[in-house]
Amino acid sequence: MSAKIPGRDIERAILQLVKETSPRPISTRDISLQLKVAWHTADRYCLKLQMQGKVGMYTIGKATAWYLKK
Repeated sequence: MSAKIPGRDIERAILQLVKETSPRPISTRDISLQLKVAWHTADRYCLKLQMQGKVGMYTIGKATAWYLKK
């Protein structure tokens, strides 16, 4: 069983991951795989970061890609 990651830590980890892949966007699936969290968890925190104006997103087919907002 894996340990739970606190919400703020997930947000920081997602932001760091998006910064590392910048300027290339990263998909929700890739975020969830690299951080070892559920896809839904990654998506929810990415949406929170989008509402805060820290990341932007666009869709490619059925996939969502996230990028760092300037």
